[in-house]
Amino acid sequence: MSIMGQDSKKIPVVNRRQPAPGVPVQSSAPSLASSSMDGTYKFILSGLAACTAHAIHHPLYTLKSQMMFYGHDFRFGEFMRQATSPQFLYRGLVQRMVGIMPEKAMKMRAWDVVEGYIEKKSPNAKYTKWLLAGGMAGVATTVVGCPSERAMVLAMIRKQGFIQVVKDTGLKGLYKGWTATLYRDILFNTTLFTTRKIFIEQYCKMTGKTDANIPERIALGLVPGFLASVIGCPHDVVKTRMQGAKLYAPYRSCYTIFFDIIQKEGARNLWKGLLPRLIAVPSMMSSFIVIDEEYKKLFGY
Repeated sequence: MSIMGQDSKKIPVVNRRQPAPGVPVQSSAPSLASSSMDGTYKFILSGLAACTAHAIHHPLYTLKSQMMFYGHDFRFGEFMRQATSPQFLYRGLVQRMVGIMPEKAMKMRAWDVVEGYIEKKSPNAKYTKWLLAGGMAGVATTVVGCPSERAMVLAMIRKQGFIQVVKDTGLKGLYKGWTATLYRDILFNTTLFTTRKIFIEQYCKMTGKTDANIPERIALGLVPGFLASVIGCPHDVVKTRMQGAKLYAPYRSCYTIFFDIIQKEGARNLWKGLLPRLIAVPSMMSSFIVIDEEYKKLFGY
């Protein structure tokens, strides 16, 4: 005899891991694919922000590079005569654009990752977090930034194209001036990101705001940009001298050029080109970071 009769109702077995009908499945953690796509979108948005900001300021970078490379021999009147040609002012733009998108994207990605990691491990170590994140942003920048700047400077100074540089010196030739670029970018980004965060934090405390708006964030980024530009200028001069040299010129180290400028031209020439750098870099970087932040807000990142 069966234990359960024909009229007995079978108790349905409920799988607690299965959602009820009609209820959407909510994942407790983002999938690997989703996380990867988020990183890709952030990378692209940072790159677009960099291209937008740099295209506006490129003529000032042409002036800066000419002043830094020629030093005492630079003639402003001659530069202005040539500046009537847009081709002269925007020489090297294509070479720079090829590298600036991944360069600035890597900068912001390194900043986001390091800042977020330290925030989770030590929420109260804000100054350490900003300093380390800024330094790593500088290191990440040089990976792509050095080759694109080398190609840009050669185009500005010697009218030599990217393909010619690679053909004559190989990929290794694109990394000429990497040491000076590394020193400059670590000093620049550590100063810029840390002081900008401090300025915004203090401004919000003084005004009682939770966050600064777009014009306020751009303005608050200018002074940090000025400080970072002054601190990084000597290594920028050295980098430009190294990268603008003839393709087959004998190698001269960063330290050799640095002390050579001091001995033969005077220490003040280490800040040659500072004026256009102060006009171009602070406004470009301040607007770039804000554009990057707004792009990410617009697309939900």
